[in-house]
Amino acid sequence: MNIVKDRQFYTNILAITIPLALQNLMSFATNMVDTFMIGRADSTGTMISAINLAIQPFFILMMFIFGVSSAGNVLASQYWGKKNIDAIKTIFSMVLKIAVAVTIIFMSVVLFFPKNVMSLFTNEDATILIGSEYLQISGFSYILFAVSSTFIVSLRCVEIVRFSVITQISTFLISASLNYLLIFGNFGFPRLEHRGAAISTLTARTVEIILVLGFIFLIDKRIRFRPKDLLLWSRQLLNDLFRYGTPVVINEVMWGVGMAVQAAILGHIEYSAGNPIAANTVSSIVMQFSTIFMFGIANAALVLIGKSVGEGDIEGVKLKANTFKWIAFFAGVLAMAVILILRNYVTYIYDFGEATNALAKQLLLVTACCIIFVSFSATYIVGILRGAGDTKFCLIAEAAALWGFSLPLAALFSIVFKLPVPFVLLGMRSDEIVKAITCMIRVRGKRWIKSVARDDVDMI
Repeated sequence: MNIVKDRQFYTNILAITIPLALQNLMSFATNMVDTFMIGRADSTGTMISAINLAIQPFFILMMFIFGVSSAGNVLASQYWGKKNIDAIKTIFSMVLKIAVAVTIIFMSVVLFFPKNVMSLFTNEDATILIGSEYLQISGFSYILFAVSSTFIVSLRCVEIVRFSVITQISTFLISASLNYLLIFGNFGFPRLEHRGAAISTLTARTVEIILVLGFIFLIDKRIRFRPKDLLLWSRQLLNDLFRYGTPVVINEVMWGVGMAVQAAILGHIEYSAGNPIAANTVSSIVMQFSTIFMFGIANAALVLIGKSVGEGDIEGVKLKANTFKWIAFFAGVLAMAVILILRNYVTYIYDFGEATNALAKQLLLVTACCIIFVSFSATYIVGILRGAGDTKFCLIAEAAALWGFSLPLAALFSIVFKLPVPFVLLGMRSDEIVKAITCMIRVRGKRWIKSVARDDVDMI
């Protein structure tokens, strides 16, 4: 088997993957506790469906922020290989400005037009009302999330990942505690239900940004980013950021919009015996749990592949890419086993009724069948190919698979043929199969390895 034999390489993978996996675990725990408490507060499933749809704009924004931060990491990881800290600081600064500007637009829309936003996803008046009230509170957290997440994601390119675990643990503890107090009205607090969940989210994001800014400006010694560095700018790096980063941003936003379209498709299914949105929420939670380690590996691939490209080690890049392919396979098998084990137990946590619980089990079986392909596509697109600078191909592969194949197939299954919801979900997940096969073919040659870091950078 043609894989890396150096023990230090695997040590470096674990040094990045484990903290990121722990971060993802805490993020999962936060979502799990939120949905559990919301589900217990309303056994009809209306509240959890409303919140699930209400967070779709945030999900799209999150994908944009992740996209623009990852776009910066495509450049910064290679500059990390060259040990050019000034270039990395400048990239951080420009990415933050872009993220904040776009976030202000999203925040304004959900705060001033919440009912219009909810109407895009459902026709149910009760769901629209609950979701609108949730957005009018949680919308203020968008800007806080934008700043903290931009810094957290950007720090990954220089192999700073442990700090993110601390922030996620803090977010989890605050969110879970306030949810318990405010959703149900325990210990004398008012019973605010979905509004309580929104207040918990806003409070947790406030604490998170305080921790992040404190670490960035007072503790970190690797980048030594200071407030004055927020003014850094480079026309050359900006051009490179748009050239190599725009496909990444479009890729992530397009994927986020695609997930919102999927939610809208499920939200408009009226022929199902169970609640498709509530059942898919359960399925998505289990899928998120099963991919905790998987996306840590993908981010490790981005950093280590990008660093090797920056160092000019092309043969090493190819060998590492092949190694990550096998790691992705085993991560996918592990994720499948996790889903199949949890499938028969997770529905007992929620009280959505027999029909919805049965539907959730069926959706989990579909997810288990597709998860290995998710592992491959994530490792290639988020990690290997982006780290190597092949961002345009990632965009083309994502767009063709999602918008040219899976979404039309899901719409056809639900609107025209009115097939059972598990078949609709299978149509939605089919893009992962297409992407995995396409990416495997791509890395057989050398055209995907592109050096995007300059030897000399003009900065102001």
